[in-house]
Amino acid sequence: MRAKYLAQGRPDLDVAAKELARHMQAPNEANFQSLKRLGRYLQGRPRAVLRYGVQKMPDYLDMVVDSDHAGCPITRKSTTGFVANFGDHVVKTGSALQSTVSLNSGESEYYALVKGAAMGLAIQALLRDWGIEVKVRISSDSSAARSFSNRRGLGKQRHVQTRFLWVQERVACKHISIVCIHTDVNHADVLTKAMSSVLQDKHL
Repeated sequence: MRAKYLAQGRPDLDVAAKELARHMQAPNEANFQSLKRLGRYLQGRPRAVLRYGVQKMPDYLDMVVDSDHAGCPITRKSTTGFVANFGDHVVKTGSALQSTVSLNSGESEYYALVKGAAMGLAIQALLRDWGIEVKVRISSDSSAARSFSNRRGLGKQRHVQTRFLWVQERVACKHISIVCIHTDVNHADVLTKAMSSVLQDKHL
């Protein structure tokens, strides 16, 4: 939980802290080895800095989302990662295991898009309370997730739970917009799985 506390301002710790928290109830030797690896990583990189430079007031709150389909080898659940960008400023990041088992990558990417939409609308409401009006834009590298959010109803995706379909209505009412982002520049990828230091540094 100390790692989870640190991960609030350290996107590079989000995935590791999430995985460690899953095994708190009945930890085994392998989990302690993972905890030691995180400790060694923090010894090598004790600090991370979020930079907030001067910028003009943005028109959009950009939510960048991604998922790792069936990444958990035990439950086969997918992981959602999201980054909230207010202009050039990162205001929130997150990594969480999806509650529903996805049958394909398009479905898991859509669930990630739903999570990003919910978080984006929540931040938009907070900014509105401060007198700041912005639009919410969701960036996804999945064409299947984008097309599914732009239609109405299940279509061929019969396995998608109906409680996730509210995003389609929000898109139809133009409360949020869905745009494409290339996989190579999707920074939410670092929040879905463990990756090499080269890729991690690139996204950070």
